[in-house]
Amino acid sequence: MEQVCYIPRQEKTMLIYRARLLGVLLVFAPIVVMATQKVDLSGNWEIQEEERSYVATLDGVGNGTYTWQNGQITTTTFADGRWQGTWQQPGNDREGGFEVLLSADRTHAEGKWWYTRVGQQIIPPGEWGGDFTWKRLSPVPASSP
Repeated sequence: MEQVCYIPRQEKTMLIYRARLLGVLLVFAPIVVMATQKVDLSGNWEIQEEERSYVATLDGVGNGTYTWQNGQITTTTFADGRWQGTWQQPGNDREGGFEVLLSADRTHAEGKWWYTRVGQQIIPPGEWGGDFTWKRLSPVPASSP
């Protein structure tokens, strides 16, 4: 004879609720962790392109200036070590974007830069640009994970 397990209705409802809550947490917990990940990008960074190197001075969220053509850097996103942003050079009327992958120890990064505008000419992202590396000249801030 087959045995049937009886679960009271209230307890069954609570089990279903808990299972749904666990499912929601499993889906959204990694997103919350990534969104709250704070990496301090402040300090001096040596940026090495194929033809030149220069120094950037950044605040904690990765915004600041650099020594080539009165350059300015604006970080737009940082997640899972992928650092993206824009740059402007008033000294020679150019601007563009960049994406680098920051090392786990936060001391260097490698990636690409590209133009989006040179003077009046608009350039599709990724059409003109190159590779570059970033080396942190300042100690990694203690608050950085």
